[in-house]
Amino acid sequence: MSAPRPPARSGPVRVGVLGTASIARRRLLPALAACPDTRLVAVASRALATAEEAAAPYGCKAVEGYGALLARDDVDAVYVPLPAALHAPWVRAALTAGKHVLAEKPLSTDAATTRGLLALARDKGLVLSENVMFVHHARHAEVRRLIEDGAIGDVRAFHAAFTVPRPPDGDIRHSAGLGGGALGDMGVYPVRAAL
Repeated sequence: MSAPRPPARSGPVRVGVLGTASIARRRLLPALAACPDTRLVAVASRALATAEEAAAPYGCKAVEGYGALLARDDVDAVYVPLPAALHAPWVRAALTAGKHVLAEKPLSTDAATTRGLLALARDKGLVLSENVMFVHHARHAEVRRLIEDGAIGDVRAFHAAFTVPRPPDGDIRHSAGLGGGALGDMGVYPVRAAL
């Protein structure tokens, strides 16, 4: 039996952010604040001072602790930019709290966990989405059009490489315990391009 959908409400989606990662500060917080369809309500961090620093430019609430943000009644959806190994527990907690979720890639560190999170979202009638903006780039639509029109012939092979400057020593991307590693962080780009 599926849980009932949360009641529909009008107005912008009220968003809380679980964490203050660089991607959140550089890209998502400004985008959420600028979008008329969203209202940035709160930013949470393990340390209140960090949350205050991230929230201040947007005039939203700073919250100490991710659980405290999920307990807020004025948050409809959350964005999760935490290290990959923390995505699954906090995505699960957000869904359980009745919040829609946008999580940074990878959604989780293994397929079985991802399937479980998707099932939970479906059962709760909530949106769960992985933040992979790359696949929406206009170049992919153009390549798809060229293939469908036969402009390049039959596709028989695909070769791709994706590189970025090496993160500094100590960066979370080097920590297997936090879900770091090349495939989940950067390998997703050529794999998704192939798909």
